[in-house]
Amino acid sequence: MVVSFSSIVQHNTVITNSGHGACDFPAVPSNPTTEKFSVDIGKACPNSLKINTVTDYLPPAALMDLAEARSLLKYWLEFNCPNSLCQMQPRAERIRTCRSCTFDSIAHYLLRHAIVRNETLLTVQVGAMDGRSNDPMYAIFVKQQSDLFSNLHHWLPVIIEPVPQNYEHLLDTYTGIAETHALGCAVPINAAVSYDVGKSECPFCRVNLAEDSPRVCKDLPDWMRLQIGSLDCEHSKRLFRNVFDQCIIQDPLPCSSISNLLKERFVPHNNVVILQVDIEGYEFILVPNFLQDVGENSALPLVIHFETKVLLELDRTQPSAHGGNKSRLGTVTEALTSKGYVLYDDWEDMLAIRI
Repeated sequence: MVVSFSSIVQHNTVITNSGHGACDFPAVPSNPTTEKFSVDIGKACPNSLKINTVTDYLPPAALMDLAEARSLLKYWLEFNCPNSLCQMQPRAERIRTCRSCTFDSIAHYLLRHAIVRNETLLTVQVGAMDGRSNDPMYAIFVKQQSDLFSNLHHWLPVIIEPVPQNYEHLLDTYTGIAETHALGCAVPINAAVSYDVGKSECPFCRVNLAEDSPRVCKDLPDWMRLQIGSLDCEHSKRLFRNVFDQCIIQDPLPCSSISNLLKERFVPHNNVVILQVDIEGYEFILVPNFLQDVGENSALPLVIHFETKVLLELDRTQPSAHGGNKSRLGTVTEALTSKGYVLYDDWEDMLAIRI
């Protein structure tokens, strides 16, 4: 059973938020927003990007306070994800015993909190592809939005996608979201995430999607053509085998750390609430480096959700190819637990919540 918001704190109040109606939500202390918790909307959401001109409503400059949201999240965890029942259980079993311990439930909870406080929920997605296909953020905030929220004014998505063709489709998707779901702003970034210090370009392997590409490349299944791009070109060679030379383009693409990419777009890197990652097995490099790069525990995202399917397959078929003593998935989970995250199996993904 999903516990109502009003039941998880000692005192609650009904808050009326213009345009959203009234809803029960835990009373929270009213802390003045400081510069640290603000975003320069004019710079982060330039009019030169069509996505940001569809509606007249831009998100609030005040970002969700991580410390405040974390205190609420502890109550949510207590009632929705009791450790003895839910932690690291297989998803099929957890659905029976912990139905509300899910990525979509926690994301909705945090967005509702942002709406009530008239703040902005800042999320970052690495490997956004076209913004729609097999995309948990699209499923959570767009497909389910009409049943929960009247608009998406209080959501600020940073969407990172390196493949040029996918990036163009991503722009189209989010322009459509702005038109149909009243999203006020999005921050798309056409780059790869890398923690190789000093590099501004990185070799990136992707399928040739050009009209004149060989027939064998066009006949590849969509998930291989559109979703399989990686900084790990050796992995691409093993995956595509005899068609690698015919179908894979090794492009130099702009690359940098998540923090640097956000700073370049005038988005604070230390107030990301949700990080979603799907980068075809490269999570074992990105996640530990991201955690180290952020530094302060207080600035880490409250929620990290990432795909495990490819990591598990690589650990099964190529256990030592990455050169480490631990499994790839073990490298990620150890880095997360060392920073205070509790982990929950989520089918082919993993949900990490910082408590």
